[in-house]
Amino acid sequence: MEKLWQMLLTNVGTKLISIAIAVVLWFVVLGSRNVEATKEIPLEVITPADIIPANEIPEKIAFRLSGPKAFLRAVLDRREDPIRVNLSGAKPGLVTYRFFSDNIRLPIGVKVLSINPTAILIKLEYLKRREVPVRPVLRGAPPEGYRVARSVVKPETVRIKGAESRVDGVTEVQTTPVDISGIRQSLEKEVALDIARYSVQLDSPMPHLFVDVEAMSANFRIKNVDIRVLSSYKVRLDEKAVTVLVRADQGELKSLDRSKVYAVVDLKGMPKGRYLRPVKVMLPEELGLVKVIPDKVNVTLY
Repeated sequence: MEKLWQMLLTNVGTKLISIAIAVVLWFVVLGSRNVEATKEIPLEVITPADIIPANEIPEKIAFRLSGPKAFLRAVLDRREDPIRVNLSGAKPGLVTYRFFSDNIRLPIGVKVLSINPTAILIKLEYLKRREVPVRPVLRGAPPEGYRVARSVVKPETVRIKGAESRVDGVTEVQTTPVDISGIRQSLEKEVALDIARYSVQLDSPMPHLFVDVEAMSANFRIKNVDIRVLSSYKVRLDEKAVTVLVRADQGELKSLDRSKVYAVVDLKGMPKGRYLRPVKVMLPEELGLVKVIPDKVNVTLY
């Protein structure tokens, strides 16, 4: 007890001054003019695993507050835990949940003027999954002399999940628009799906879009293109080279690296013998293939 009294009596003047300053500051803050501000708190709805909300629910609840500026600043700067609506034991149907002033922690001197929204209506439905077809959406067009020969999405269907009524209302989903302006070569890429507007989620991997672009007419001819035969045997070719008709700009053709232009005949794994096989031409991306002359060649393996 004596030690406690000694601690209390040590620097009594300093302690009294500190208390007086704190009291004065407290009354100054409380007596200052009140200001208003809005504080938004995240909303989290907890449901059983097989039941989810079927309607739009606000992500945040807005509280209009009034109080001393210093106190309000502390509230606004504070990170809030979400307001949790616990419906873990609920069944499908309608649930109304109301919000009150005690959904937010406030210091003395700060009060709630209004809440927006004051209540929410939650429509609960069973979770459903279903396969739906995917439709590719293209934007723009290839340059002059080229066309889109085919555009497909693989897989052709995806699985979606969501509230039963939402999933039942989806007959197909579209890809987000893919810009094909100026492309001269076939395209393959993973594509996102435009499903947010249906309030459903993707429950399978992202599909891939395949766009086949081909040149419609040739404006240049590349002669004496070498033929490479893929085989472990010796090779004899009736035709030593092919002619390639392409679509290209004058400048691209002038700067063309001929080593990147060649024809391939794939006979890997084939036994000795004579074959008539199609020719596959390898070109730089800036050139559009129109035709190969001849498109098939005779090859002898020995």
